[in-house]
Amino acid sequence: MVNETLSFYTPYADIGRMRKALQTVLHDDITAFRDDTRSFHLRIKANEYIDIPYVSVQMNQYIFQSQIQRLYSSSAKLPCDNPYVKQNLLYQIALFRAAYVLTFNYEADKRDEKIIPLMEIADEMDALIFWETGDISDSYGDIIINKKGVSEVSVFNPVDGFDITNRSLGLNEEAMKRIHRSMTILRYKGIYAPTNIAPPYASSMFLYQSDEEIAKRAVACTLIGVYSSLLMSSNGNVKASYKETEKMIKTFKATPFFTFKEIEYLNDPQPISEIVHSHLSYYESAYTLLWALGIFDNLYFPDSYSNGNLIVKTVMQFRTVDKMMHKSKLRAKNELLDALDLIQRYAWAVQDARHLSFQMPAGLISEVVLERYKTLSWMISEKEMSWDEVSPIMRSLKLRR
Repeated sequence: MVNETLSFYTPYADIGRMRKALQTVLHDDITAFRDDTRSFHLRIKANEYIDIPYVSVQMNQYIFQSQIQRLYSSSAKLPCDNPYVKQNLLYQIALFRAAYVLTFNYEADKRDEKIIPLMEIADEMDALIFWETGDISDSYGDIIINKKGVSEVSVFNPVDGFDITNRSLGLNEEAMKRIHRSMTILRYKGIYAPTNIAPPYASSMFLYQSDEEIAKRAVACTLIGVYSSLLMSSNGNVKASYKETEKMIKTFKATPFFTFKEIEYLNDPQPISEIVHSHLSYYESAYTLLWALGIFDNLYFPDSYSNGNLIVKTVMQFRTVDKMMHKSKLRAKNELLDALDLIQRYAWAVQDARHLSFQMPAGLISEVVLERYKTLSWMISEKEMSWDEVSPIMRSLKLRR
């Protein structure tokens, strides 16, 4: 007879959810079922008794969080051949809200008969299984990481236990569809961001920039990118760089297109290298604006920088904003809202990765993500904002009282 103990950790604090999972999976085998404030007590066929002690964050927050902290620290020390899987495992551990310990006996040749129902219970709970061997697996038995750092999965997606189907959130069908679309893309890429990041509200609540303003901003961002590139390539030769950029400014009669801060930058007699480098990211804004105008077809996954030469060539072929507007067609509001919802989730992921000293998930480049986020937030906002004022704020979905 073999004795084995499994620990289930789940993002759901509701103990009733585990009760339901046990009754659902072991329905035909349970002959008696009771629970107290700390354990489930089951009697199944052949008079076998199973005790399942549990603890949740709601029962005792201090004890539970101390336990999770130890689990997090020990898991963080494990080597791993896939850093993205390990990062998402650490996210999942931080999201755990309850733990259950299952001890069972079996004949050596009947292990599967005992294990499979328990894994089905874990699946009902979106739980991870911590085995006595030190392996950590999902409910299908696929090893997320073992003590040697080996992982059997190429992508692992944490579950945060936030139910976006709950109508008490007050979400309409369009908003829920938008969340599901974004979360599907994130899961495919193996990027974690909280489910309860609020999607953009109904399109009627937004003030949209006109296609003319977007075209002017695309020109301005392109020319700021050009000027910054010239400064970088000329070792900071301001006079030569501005002289070359000025030709393009005159072509578009673009002087009124720049913001106050951008004019300060263009007039700075000796901009420091950090400022110059930060303005190179204006190419990312230009690309996003040109995509919004329908001039570029795809808003590529932000794991690489945009092609500055292609952007400059594309913009300069128009020579006037009027010609650019004639060749452009502003994308539909829903398409812009979809893009904003997704990019704000990428933005959460890169900012949190930076805060935790994690690798950027799925190779995201933070400058590309954040500049795109700023650009889309300028186009789509709850109130009129100038480019220099844009500072996107992510909101969390809250249950209605």
